[in-house]
Amino acid sequence: MKRLHLLPLLFVSVFSSSAFAGWKCNASTTAGYPNECSRAGVQDTPDALISSFVSAVTALNTNVNRKDYKAGACTMNGSQNAICAYSWTSFGTVMNNSIGALKEAVVCPDTVEVRGPDSPIIKSGGKNYVSWKEDSVVNDICHNSCSYMASSVNRSNCYLASGSTSTGFCNFFVGINSASPTCAAESGYTSPAVGDPLDPIVDPGDGGDDGTDPNPGDGGNPGDGNNGGDGDSGFDGELSFTNPGSLNADSVLDSEVNAVHYQAFVHGMQVDLNHSGFGVAMEEFQQKISAANSGGTCPTADIAILGTIISFDAHCALFAGISPILSAVFLAAWSLLALRVFLSA
Repeated sequence: MKRLHLLPLLFVSVFSSSAFAGWKCNASTTAGYPNECSRAGVQDTPDALISSFVSAVTALNTNVNRKDYKAGACTMNGSQNAICAYSWTSFGTVMNNSIGALKEAVVCPDTVEVRGPDSPIIKSGGKNYVSWKEDSVVNDICHNSCSYMASSVNRSNCYLASGSTSTGFCNFFVGINSASPTCAAESGYTSPAVGDPLDPIVDPGDGGDDGTDPNPGDGGNPGDGNNGGDGDSGFDGELSFTNPGSLNADSVLDSEVNAVHYQAFVHGMQVDLNHSGFGVAMEEFQQKISAANSGGTCPTADIAILGTIISFDAHCALFAGISPILSAVFLAAWSLLALRVFLSA
């Protein structure tokens, strides 16, 4: 649960950074020095910006004749613009240049989370409550140049102060003052925090981890060495299970409607197979087998022995009897072989 409590803090920290109004290169300087301005980033003051910009120029410098880059002074041009000088030496001569600095506009999040003051703990009904009320926030809050209304306060999470059982605090949210969203001086803001849970959950089956002896009767059979024995656990040594009975899958088809759908499904599968490339190939193969059987004749032999003609045709009668079985066996074998080749492709 503590991880869940950290989510509001993460949410606020991400969006609070967007409220930072710092100094960066103006459009013309960025166009001329895109890489240097990107490295310089956004800084708290114009002086910090020119210092960061000079560090970037030094790192990206490819002209071995330019040396000793140094940041100079910044001159304000109104409240949102500044000109910052810097210099370097080339063949022993000092060269001067400058950049334009711009203070970016403030972007305020809709809400911000704030830590409330420490307050006494009230115990009621076996639970702890922080004696703090939302209406105790009477002054607007200024944070990161953004103004938030005291009248919009909404309680977030409450905790015990770390290590205490008599003092706690609550975090709360306040909404942006849309009529006048910016302010000058930081006031009324304290970063939200996480303390100890108001009502810690105690595991009743911890076996006396607090140093006390557990209930000797909660460990099941205390002497057989298998079912608890030492009373450390709430497990009684046996598991109870009731068989729910067998599942009759055939009952799914008992419904007339379901049976119709089942037949339609099977018929559809058969039609799809017959019209597939594999099904057509199998049909042609079977037709060729049948044509081969009908077009051939069984060879016989007639031999004259002592004036008597003896015909050897018993094998034809035997083959006629077993040919359907052989056809089915070889059809199945070739079908399986064809299916294996088809699936392996």
